[in-house]
Amino acid sequence: MPLVFAAGCGHGGAAAGPAGWQPMPGASAAWTTGSGANAQQYRYVRRQFNGTLQDLASSVTIDVLLKHRGAKLLGSVPFAPCPGTAAVATFTLPGGATLQEGFAARDNQSVQTTYVRPSGAPADPAVTAAMQSSLCITPG
Repeated sequence: MPLVFAAGCGHGGAAAGPAGWQPMPGASAAWTTGSGANAQQYRYVRRQFNGTLQDLASSVTIDVLLKHRGAKLLGSVPFAPCPGTAAVATFTLPGGATLQEGFAARDNQSVQTTYVRPSGAPADPAVTAAMQSSLCITPG
């Protein structure tokens, strides 16, 4: 069941893709695995952002719904590895795909991860680890 997570976390290090995935040719901070109907994609982006996590949640939701006409928000929940500082929103897309947008807002920046997989396919644990690395504050 797709979930959308909203939680707080983040450290802002260099983005790493999911373990075992291949970098997408010609794209920065983007990885892929599988092929054809089983293809999955993961992307990472950091931008200037002067709002709260709630502001970012609204922006992410609006952006997805405008970019993917017919998409449906399934839900939003705190990102379990770093609750309170990051979140994940889950959408179904027209054409049979599941989209999960992970996001965190801190230090006047936003961090977003985008994970697209075939509808009904289980989430790859390597993606959760990559999202945690991108979204959660590393103690130190």
